[in-house]
Parts: sequence; structure tokens; C-alpha cells
Amino acid sequence: MLGITLLIMLINLPFGYIRSKSTNLSRKKGRCIYIPILISIALRKILFLNYNVIPFMVAGTIAGQFFGGKIKKIKT
Repeated sequence: MLGITLLIMLINLPFGYIRSKSTNLSRKKGRCIYIPILISIALRKILFLNYNVIPFMVAGTIAGQFFGGKIKKIKT
């Protein structure tokens, strides 16, 4: 479970970074939120994981978006 959570978090880091640079309610921001969710769903289906891992994947998504935005703030 920890491995999946970390993998999803690493996938979401660049999306969180890009999202933090974009303006509110823009397509770019929407894509940075929804594309990683689609990747997570595809990854869960490819790896034949059941529904018990979804809370961990959501936690990894939120953490990746959060820390990606923090990386942007640290760099500036």
C-alpha cells in the first residue's frame, strides 16, 4: 500500500507544480487535477488492484498536489 501511495504521489508532483503556476478556473488547472486522477484509475486497473487501495491513492494524489505546489513556493 505504501508503494502505491508513493508512486501516485510522485506522479502528482509535477502536476501540482504546474497547477500552482496557473490561474484560477483555467483549463490548465483543471487538466492538472484530472489527468493524474485518470492515471491513477488506469494504474489501478492495470495492476488489478481492488477498491481497498482507493483511499491510499487519493491520499497520494492530494499529497503530490500539495507538495508540488510547495516546491513552486520554495523555488520563488
